Amino acid sequence: MELEETALFRGIDPAALSRIRQISRVRNYLGNETIFREGEPATDFYILRDGKVLLTFTLPRDPTTEFRIATIGPGETFAWAALAREETLSSQARALDDSSVYIVPARELHTILLEHPAAGYEVMTRLADRILSRLRQTRVELRWLYQGAR
Repeated sequence: MELEETALFRGIDPAALSRIRQISRVRNYLGNETIFREGEPATDFYILRDGKVLLTFTLPRDPTTEFRIATIGPGETFAWAALAREETLSSQARALDDSSVYIVPARELHTILLEHPAAGYEVMTRLADRILSRLRQTRVELRWLYQGAR
C-alpha cells in the first residue's frame, strides 16, 4: 500500500504528501521479528505497508504476561505516542508475517503539518478518530474480561 492510499494521508495536499514521502523510509521485517519494544523512545510514527503486526503490552509486575492490544493491517497506523512529542512507546510491535512498514520521523512530520495546516488538521482529525475507535474497542474487551472474572 502506498502512503497516498492510506486512510491517514488519502486526499491531503499533494505538496504536504510529497514532503511526507521524502522523509519516510520503508523497512522490511520477517515474521516474528520485533519492530519496537515497550518503553523505547517514541521518535517515529509507523504505517503498515503490507503484512500483519501485533501490538502487545506487558504487566509491570509480571513481564512474562503479555496482552494483545490490536492486530494491525495494511494502511493502519501505530506508535502514536511519537506524535505526542517525545514520549516513550506504550506497547511492543511484532511482525506476525513478513511485513514492511513506513517509518515516519515524528519531528519532521510535525514540521510538515505545521507548514501545511489544512493537511495537518485533516491528518490529526483522522488520527484522533482512529485512536477513539481503538479506545472503544478496548472498552468492549475490558467489559468482557470483567464479566468473565465475576
